[in-house]
Amino acid sequence: MLPGPNTDYAIQLLAKGYICMPLRSGGKHLDLAAMDYDPLHLQTRRKNLKELAFRSVAFQLSQKPPTSDDVRRWFLNPSGNIGIVGGYANLLVLDFDKVSGYRDWSRMHRSLADRTPLARSPNGFHVYLRTEEPTISSSLYSGLRRVGHVKALGGYVVASPSTLKDGSSYSWVQGRSPFDIDPQPIASLAQISLRAVSPLKRVYDRLLDRGFFEAQ
Repeated sequence: MLPGPNTDYAIQLLAKGYICMPLRSGGKHLDLAAMDYDPLHLQTRRKNLKELAFRSVAFQLSQKPPTSDDVRRWFLNPSGNIGIVGGYANLLVLDFDKVSGYRDWSRMHRSLADRTPLARSPNGFHVYLRTEEPTISSSLYSGLRRVGHVKALGGYVVASPSTLKDGSSYSWVQGRSPFDIDPQPIASLAQISLRAVSPLKRVYDRLLDRGFFEAQ
């Protein structure tokens, strides 16, 4: 079969340090069949199996990246969409659900926001960064308000030039693609006035000494 239109693009992104995965046509879901996985969740229609499969595949690829031959084999579907894996080389994507949430945050951190890859999603923005420490995918909070998601280990984002069934699409902001600039490094979400969980939950977990374990 001839390579799909996203094949060379995905291989070029791999050379830049981004792992791409095939997504189903018109949607956001992984095309597991294209990656030689048996999509068990399609047989059972169980949402928890779907989420487990997507998280597991994304995490595995962040730890053991594919080769260019793997990517070439995955992207044969000419109408498929494309996703980018979080967590590889500590890649972190701030997935702002709404334009207003991104604009409020970017005004506080203009020097960072203007110097890192940025993509427009149907309703918001994706900000590409790299962290010093491994980060797990989670919700994204600004103060007490949830503004989106963190896409890192165990997660992925839909990427340009994907198009959804309703006609909405994803695109790089001009001059802000991974081919134009590299993701800026951050020490933590707290450094940029964001959190992975609600501050109220953080206080509760601290009181109960949750979230850590002793080395055996």
